Amino acid sequence: MEFLHNSLLELITQTSTNLPPDVRAAMSIAGAGEIRETQSAQALGIILSNIDMACDDEGPICQDTGMPTFFVHTPVGVNQIKLRAAIQQAVAEATRRGKLRPNSVDSITGKNSGDNLGEETPVIHFEQ
Repeated sequence: MEFLHNSLLELITQTSTNLPPDVRAAMSIAGAGEIRETQSAQALGIILSNIDMACDDEGPICQDTGMPTFFVHTPVGVNQIKLRAAIQQAVAEATRRGKLRPNSVDSITGKNSGDNLGEETPVIHFEQ
Protein backbone atom coordinates (compact mmCIF):
# COMPACT_ATOMS: atom_id res chain seq x y z
CA MET A 1 0.00 0.00 0.00
CA GLU A 2 3.03 2.32 0.43
CA PHE A 3 3.55 2.30 -3.35
CA LEU A 4 -0.12 3.17 -3.89
CA HIS A 5 0.06 6.01 -1.34
CA ASN A 6 3.18 7.49 -2.95
CA SER A 7 1.70 7.15 -6.45
CA LEU A 8 -1.52 8.87 -5.39
CA LEU A 9 0.41 11.64 -3.66
CA GLU A 10 2.49 12.21 -6.81
CA LEU A 11 -0.67 12.18 -8.98
CA ILE A 12 -2.35 14.79 -6.76
CA THR A 13 0.80 16.92 -6.68
CA GLN A 14 1.21 16.89 -10.47
CA THR A 15 -2.45 17.56 -11.26
CA SER A 16 -2.72 20.43 -8.77
CA THR A 17 0.60 22.15 -9.53
CA ASN A 18 1.47 21.49 -13.18
CA LEU A 19 -0.80 22.03 -16.17
CA PRO A 20 -0.26 19.83 -19.23
CA PRO A 21 1.91 21.36 -22.01
CA ASP A 22 -1.01 21.76 -24.44
CA VAL A 23 -3.01 23.72 -21.86
CA ARG A 24 -0.02 25.92 -21.04
CA ALA A 25 0.51 26.57 -24.76
CA ALA A 26 -3.15 27.49 -25.25
CA MET A 27 -3.01 29.85 -22.27
CA SER A 28 0.12 31.52 -23.69
CA ILE A 29 -1.56 31.99 -27.07
CA ALA A 30 -4.60 33.51 -25.35
CA GLY A 31 -2.39 35.85 -23.33
CA ALA A 32 -0.44 36.96 -26.40
CA GLY A 33 -3.68 37.66 -28.26
CA GLU A 34 -4.96 40.18 -25.74
CA ILE A 35 -4.67 43.92 -26.27
CA ARG A 36 -1.88 45.26 -24.05
CA GLU A 37 -2.75 47.16 -20.89
CA THR A 38 -6.36 45.95 -20.76
CA GLN A 39 -7.88 44.25 -17.74
CA SER A 40 -8.14 41.00 -19.66
CA ALA A 41 -4.44 41.14 -20.61
CA GLN A 42 -3.53 41.87 -17.02
CA ALA A 43 -5.72 39.02 -15.72
CA LEU A 44 -4.25 36.52 -18.17
CA GLY A 45 -0.75 37.74 -17.35
CA ILE A 46 -1.36 37.07 -13.66
CA ILE A 47 -2.77 33.62 -14.43
CA LEU A 48 0.21 32.78 -16.66
CA SER A 49 2.62 33.93 -13.96
CA ASN A 50 0.76 31.85 -11.38
CA ILE A 51 0.93 28.77 -13.62
CA ASP A 52 4.71 29.13 -13.88
CA MET A 53 5.17 29.76 -10.16
CA ALA A 54 2.96 26.80 -9.23
CA CYS A 55 4.99 24.49 -11.45
CA ASP A 56 8.36 25.82 -10.23
CA ASP A 57 7.45 25.73 -6.53
CA GLU A 58 5.03 22.75 -6.61
CA GLY A 59 2.29 24.92 -5.11
CA PRO A 60 -1.39 24.83 -6.02
CA ILE A 61 -2.36 26.58 -9.23
CA CYS A 62 -4.49 29.68 -8.63
CA GLN A 63 -6.60 30.32 -5.54
CA ASP A 64 -8.74 27.23 -5.88
CA THR A 65 -7.51 24.00 -7.40
CA GLY A 66 -11.05 22.65 -7.68
CA MET A 67 -12.69 19.56 -6.29
CA PRO A 68 -10.44 16.49 -6.05
CA THR A 69 -12.22 13.93 -8.23
CA PHE A 70 -11.01 10.41 -8.93
CA PHE A 71 -12.22 8.01 -11.62
CA VAL A 72 -10.97 4.58 -10.60
CA HIS A 73 -11.20 1.64 -13.01
CA THR A 74 -10.59 -1.68 -11.25
CA PRO A 75 -10.97 -5.36 -12.03
CA VAL A 76 -13.67 -7.29 -10.20
CA GLY A 77 -12.58 -8.24 -6.71
CA VAL A 78 -10.39 -5.23 -5.93
CA ASN A 79 -11.14 -3.91 -2.45
CA GLN A 80 -12.73 -0.53 -3.10
CA ILE A 81 -12.92 0.27 0.62
CA LYS A 82 -9.13 0.09 0.89
CA LEU A 83 -8.71 2.11 -2.31
CA ARG A 84 -11.07 4.79 -1.01
CA ALA A 85 -9.13 4.96 2.26
CA ALA A 86 -5.81 5.24 0.37
CA ILE A 87 -7.18 8.07 -1.77
CA GLN A 88 -8.50 9.90 1.30
CA GLN A 89 -5.16 9.52 3.11
CA ALA A 90 -3.28 10.85 0.05
CA VAL A 91 -5.65 13.84 -0.29
CA ALA A 92 -5.22 14.68 3.41
CA GLU A 93 -1.42 14.36 3.11
CA ALA A 94 -1.31 16.49 -0.05
CA THR A 95 -3.35 19.14 1.75
CA ARG A 96 -1.04 18.99 4.78
CA ARG A 97 1.96 19.48 2.43
CA GLY A 98 0.32 22.49 0.78
CA LYS A 99 -0.25 20.84 -2.61
CA LEU A 100 -4.00 21.35 -2.24
CA ARG A 101 -5.77 24.20 -0.51
CA PRO A 102 -8.17 23.06 2.25
CA ASN A 103 -11.47 23.66 0.44
CA SER A 104 -13.81 21.06 1.93
CA VAL A 105 -16.50 23.02 3.76
CA ASP A 106 -19.59 21.44 5.29
CA SER A 107 -22.58 23.08 3.57
CA ILE A 108 -24.70 22.95 6.73
CA THR A 109 -22.24 24.00 9.44
CA GLY A 110 -19.85 26.05 7.30
CA LYS A 111 -16.93 24.29 9.01
CA ASN A 112 -13.80 23.64 6.94
CA SER A 113 -12.36 20.19 7.64
CA GLY A 114 -8.85 21.52 6.98
CA ASP A 115 -7.80 18.36 5.13
CA ASN A 116 -10.17 18.25 2.12
CA LEU A 117 -12.05 15.31 3.60
CA GLY A 118 -15.77 15.39 4.26
CA GLU A 119 -19.07 13.87 3.27
CA GLU A 120 -18.50 12.65 -0.32
CA THR A 121 -15.22 14.58 -0.47
CA PRO A 122 -13.08 13.84 -2.33
CA VAL A 123 -15.35 12.62 -5.11
CA ILE A 124 -14.48 9.04 -6.03
CA HIS A 125 -16.14 7.14 -8.89
CA PHE A 126 -15.43 3.41 -9.15
CA GLU A 127 -15.95 1.36 -12.29
CA GLN A 128 -15.16 -2.30 -12.69
